[in-house]
Amino acid sequence: MFIKKNFENITVQVYEPQYKDALYDFKLSERQQIYSSLPKDVLQDAIDDEDRIANIALNEQGDVVGFFVLHQYYQHEGYDTPNQVIYVRSLSVNEDFQGYGYGTKMMMYLPEYVQALFPNFNHLYLVVDAENKGAWNVYERAGFMHAATKEEGPIGKERLYYLDLDSKHVSSLKLKPNTDEQPYNIHIIDLIKDERKVGFLAIERHDQRMNISSVEVNKEERHNGIAESALRQLSTYVRKHFDGVELITITLYGENNELKPLCINSNFVEIDAADDYIVFEKYINY
Repeated sequence: MFIKKNFENITVQVYEPQYKDALYDFKLSERQQIYSSLPKDVLQDAIDDEDRIANIALNEQGDVVGFFVLHQYYQHEGYDTPNQVIYVRSLSVNEDFQGYGYGTKMMMYLPEYVQALFPNFNHLYLVVDAENKGAWNVYERAGFMHAATKEEGPIGKERLYYLDLDSKHVSSLKLKPNTDEQPYNIHIIDLIKDERKVGFLAIERHDQRMNISSVEVNKEERHNGIAESALRQLSTYVRKHFDGVELITITLYGENNELKPLCINSNFVEIDAADDYIVFEKYINY
């Protein structure tokens, strides 16, 4: 199946032979090649295997800026994942075009692209080296959740990430600090969708813990996945803006608090509960 999708300033599509030379000229630094294979080293395997599809990302000028393979039914060694899955493999951005945000754009719109290419699949996985923090920050922003850690991968400690393609994820959502003066130890994070504020998070720091004190989404946006997408992105935001924070917590009050499924779907773990409250936490450094 041939799929071609336009997303802002990039086009993501299934590989075509006319781009072979560009992929063979694709550059990665020696350090980046520790984390990802050069396209020329995996392209033919993807072409020959009916369960793999090679894909490219083009900029507005038609340059090949990115590459990745989608591998259906793949089972990565050391992880017990469902059979009906898609793995993202060998994802990289051409060294000549790094620093322009192409990698982030590829990841933010990857779920939509995969759904178009594999409409009968809803499990999307990828594995990343644990030292490659820049990469897993991008994956978390794109809605992926850390599912497992393997102490001894091919090049050391590695992390498994998972995305449920059936979940509502808002690719255009951004978390930005509110610049208004805030009282005491409260930090307000504005939720921006398509350049418009659609809600906010309020967080408080307590030593190595960041507590979510409020999650507010505009009424007309409450069933569009905004809150869940924000909670998934929050780990990356906190790592970027606050040194030394190890975990995020949130306390929900009431028997049927509507945020409970959102916390569970965002990888928070229940650590305490009573008749009228539940406490969730999520470690953000591993």
